[in-house]
Amino acid sequence: MTADGLSKRVAYGALVDFYGALLTSKQRELLAMYCDEDLSLSEISERMNISRQAVSEHLNRSYARLDTLEAQLNLFERFREMKTSVNACLDHLSLVSATENTQYHLNQARNILRRHMNEEEA
Repeated sequence: MTADGLSKRVAYGALVDFYGALLTSKQRELLAMYCDEDLSLSEISERMNISRQAVSEHLNRSYARLDTLEAQLNLFERFREMKTSVNACLDHLSLVSATENTQYHLNQARNILRRHMNEEEA
């Protein structure tokens, strides 16, 4: 994953959206506190009543698990590629001049693509 802290948190937060169900409840809880709530390792250790080192080790194991899942399943990367493709289709459709007979179908295609993207981002 990425080197800088914020990007790393965001990237792993996105991976949790895809693979969270495959993590342990403790891993999900720690990642939620670290990535979503933006808590420090010390804050998490106080909340969970474990050492800061234990938090770090659990997070690193969670990161490794997420990396392994993405390497094996590649769902997140395929989603990003699909999202790019859908946006490219929308861009191309915006350049089309439709006739009266085809305007309805052009609008339907745009609406389907937009609806799909909104569902994915929700």
